[in-house]
Amino acid sequence: SASPTASPTASPTSGPSASPTASPTASPTASPTSGPSASPTASPTASPTSGPSASPTASPTASPTSGPSASPTASPTASPTDTPTGSPTASPTAGPSASPTSRPTSRPTASPTGIPTISAFPTESQNPTCKSFTETQSAVYTTNCIDHNPKTYFFSQALCGASRPAVFGDMSSESGRDTCSLEITAVTDSYFTAYIQEEQSNDNEVNHGAPETYGYVSILEGLLKNTGDVVIGQVGRVTFTQPNKSTWFSVSYDVTISNPVVIMRANSLPDSLASSPGGTKPYRPGHIRIKDVTDTGFLYQFEEWEYLTAFVNTERPETEAVFLVLQEGAHDLSNGGITIKMTAQTVQHEATNPVSFTTVTYSEVQDELPVVLAQTQTETAGNSESESAVVVRMTNFGNTTVDVNLSNEEKYGHRTGHNFEETIGVITYLDSNTEELDTC
Repeated sequence: SASPTASPTASPTSGPSASPTASPTASPTASPTSGPSASPTASPTASPTSGPSASPTASPTASPTSGPSASPTASPTASPTDTPTGSPTASPTAGPSASPTSRPTSRPTASPTGIPTISAFPTESQNPTCKSFTETQSAVYTTNCIDHNPKTYFFSQALCGASRPAVFGDMSSESGRDTCSLEITAVTDSYFTAYIQEEQSNDNEVNHGAPETYGYVSILEGLLKNTGDVVIGQVGRVTFTQPNKSTWFSVSYDVTISNPVVIMRANSLPDSLASSPGGTKPYRPGHIRIKDVTDTGFLYQFEEWEYLTAFVNTERPETEAVFLVLQEGAHDLSNGGITIKMTAQTVQHEATNPVSFTTVTYSEVQDELPVVLAQTQTETAGNSESESAVVVRMTNFGNTTVDVNLSNEEKYGHRTGHNFEETIGVITYLDSNTEELDTC
């Protein structure tokens, strides 16, 4: 199995990893199904033969749908002004074991400067019907849909707690030239959140004002086999804590995969890194970087942008990342009764002409527009050199080719390119259920 094997400290099975920035204005309207697991520290003034003779003058407007799993260690800060003269007609039997079932109704929002704060859940009513997740799910948005504002995307079928898929996504246009990357966070069994993240090496503005086209694919972890039952790839997940700029971690495949192409994406970005400039928490944008790709594994790290010199030796919060490794070439797969076509290929980015885009021709012509994922496979500059941090940008994607280029941080100038030769890996994905959407 892939290492490190540690799972994230908390699975985002019910929503983003961070709590809403504001509590709902009203508590849920349903009464608790059972009372607290511990009796009050003081006995009631009357036997439980009748309900209270006087209602509290300041009782809550609604009770939560379920109480905490353990009794509070302290009384609530706001108590009724009058103590009831009678106790409840039934004694509590057991403390509730589940959290409230309703969620805040607000969607994720962006801070005024455009730096996203992932702080709210989608509404319960929007969750799809639970089904057995036997198929991968994917979509290609042909309209400019994604910008710096976080958007939540629901899977067409939900796992409902059984498992969580690995989600891979990428921009396939260059409507806005500011250095940026597509980030995916808050992955659950039902939905995920995506937004475009810019860096601040040149200025504090991070609004990506030109929405981009993009595509995503969600796949369960495990080995990928072609229709001949031959292993040609793997999907895996790791959890790690980046201690400094120089540390790299390793992944080993479960089996040997010849001529591999690797795509690795963060699937959870800590809310502590999504604060606005000048706030109490630093804004530290970055992305997953890989190198030393071989038939048995590769190295990876969370690469922050070079202007963040104050954090060179400062540990980041724990990050969850997923990887997709696929053997170079064209592959037919079958999963859950659907036909899947995937291709993997690499191209050299020439340092002699860093501004130009390079055309990548897929290993096989696709019948429709595929999901296209791209990432550097090398780190030629060395992370102690200037202009080493880099992301791939794409444009002119179609069913036969896509154009790719590398972008350094903005302080080196828009579209200056990357002054080092790097290998870029490109993976395409298309199945018989891939949605091609011209509306957001």
